[in-house]
Amino acid sequence: MSLSREDLAKYPFCREAREYISSLGFTIDEVFHPDFSTNLDRAFERIESAVRVGRVETKLVDLDLEIFSFNIAPIILSVIGDNALSMRYAVAEAKRVYEELRVDEDYKLQLISVNSFNWRVKLIRPGAFQIFFADFLQFSPVFEAFNWKLVNRSVVGGWVYVSRGELARLISERVKGEIFNKSSQPMPSITVPSNVVDRIEGLRKIFSSYRKVLEAEEVKGPVVESAMPPCIRSLMNGLLKGESMPHMARFTLATFLLNVGRSVDDVVKLFIASADYDEKMTRYQVEHLAGLRGSRTKYSTPKCSTLKTFGLCFPDDFCISKRVKHPMTYYKLKVKGSGVRDVEKGGSD
Repeated sequence: MSLSREDLAKYPFCREAREYISSLGFTIDEVFHPDFSTNLDRAFERIESAVRVGRVETKLVDLDLEIFSFNIAPIILSVIGDNALSMRYAVAEAKRVYEELRVDEDYKLQLISVNSFNWRVKLIRPGAFQIFFADFLQFSPVFEAFNWKLVNRSVVGGWVYVSRGELARLISERVKGEIFNKSSQPMPSITVPSNVVDRIEGLRKIFSSYRKVLEAEEVKGPVVESAMPPCIRSLMNGLLKGESMPHMARFTLATFLLNVGRSVDDVVKLFIASADYDEKMTRYQVEHLAGLRGSRTKYSTPKCSTLKTFGLCFPDDFCISKRVKHPMTYYKLKVKGSGVRDVEKGGSD
């Protein structure tokens, strides 16, 4: 069995979709050509939908349009050069992919896993799969729920049992990372027509207005380690153990530490423990998040509902009792309530 053209439109990240685009001779230089204006329009529509509602709708009226627009959107985002916008788009597309996959036919999930990601996945029975533990561990650490820990899984001969929904989650996390990677990489020299520049500026303004709603106030003063929320403590512990961290986890940890007063150097040094650490790239990305590059805007930490969507939120009693909705709120309430900052500043007897 193989994927249909409709499947490629729903899952335009897969290997078969990339091969289809390549077979038509499409190159990056043609992205902004007038002949591709319809594809460009749909790509902008995908990004704007991600900004406004946090989701991208699957439209199967024109299958080629879906395939091309999905692969053009990261190019637009790369030209814009705003990692926060790239992450919001990646998250929105990942949600769409998850919703499609969790109700699709089993063989399609297996085909995508094996052919597009080189994962070792077996279909055991309807709705049930086995994935090799090394492939499972690529992304499962981001899901902090009890049932995602390998010690709590059914494992036989190195193969981990997963449901269709769980495999869909793993695939969507991989897709999110790939989109963010492509969207946040500097673009090679490419001429952007003036009319497209105007549309890009319009998109920047739309995102800027939404960013103001999403941003949390930066905390001033010395960093109070004991006030860190449980989500951040877990991310830091995982990083220090050398665990693989998906992009949303890295984005969350870096933006939080920067917003509570950590320096760029401190954050870069923390990521040395990462298995795929690249100092030059890490510094570039952290400086971008700190507002020292690109749009010169300091990025905010994702709110709790967003972290929950990606399995990064596991509230403690303080979160629940205070109805905390943002990691920065947790931190500020803890600092204010404990008086520890006053002690550190010499303000208490």
